[in-house]
This record gives sequence, structure tokens and C-alpha cells, in this order.
Amino acid sequence: MRLTRWIPRLTNAIAVIHIVFGLVVRSPSPLTGIAEDGFVNAVAGDDVRMLWLWFEVTGFALLALGELARWAVRETGRLPIRFGGWTLAIAVPLTVLVPASGGWLLIALGVAALFAARRPAPRS
Repeated sequence: MRLTRWIPRLTNAIAVIHIVFGLVVRSPSPLTGIAEDGFVNAVAGDDVRMLWLWFEVTGFALLALGELARWAVRETGRLPIRFGGWTLAIAVPLTVLVPASGGWLLIALGVAALFAARRPAPRS
């Protein structure tokens, strides 16, 4: 049960790391140029800005996934086995295509989630 409660927390932590990493690692941040250009259509045609945008969007999507997992654990006492499967479905191709990435964290998370999901729900 303890691992089941930690999977959503770990997912959210990885998501926050992803979001913050995207905001602070690039110098100067693409966000500055996007803001200077008025945000609207300020990403199209610029590969660096597009990469930054997808980096941030992916971080927020992962945060949403973590919150959904947290809700599922709170409501049912279990983590859906699909959570681990989908996490691995994202992580494995990412890690194969870009081995020097955070995909390894997602693989570890997916395996841990599959392990946690196989445990029976607590009796109430």
C-alpha cells in the first residue's frame, strides 16, 4: 500500500522537475523571446521555442497524469495497472530514441507502478 501512495507523488515530482528544468536550464529562456513577441504565434518556425513548448507541455501532462493517479488511489485504494503500462509505453520509445534523457526515470516509475498495481486493494 505504501508504494501505491508514493507512485502519484513520484509522478508529480518528476513532472515538476521536468517543468522547472525546462524553465531554468536554457539561458536565455525561450520564454523571454516568446513574451517579447506577444505570445500569439510566437513559437511557429523556431525550433528552440517549439522544443521548449513541448518540454513544458509534456511536464504539465505528466503532472495531470500524477493527479489522476492520486485521485484513483484515494477513491479506490488501488493504482490502475494501466498507469504503469501507459507510462512504460511513453518511456520505452523515448529512452530508445534519446538514451540521455529522463526516460529512465519514467521506466523506473512505470515498473514501480506495475508492481504497486498488482497488489490487492486494502480491505475497508
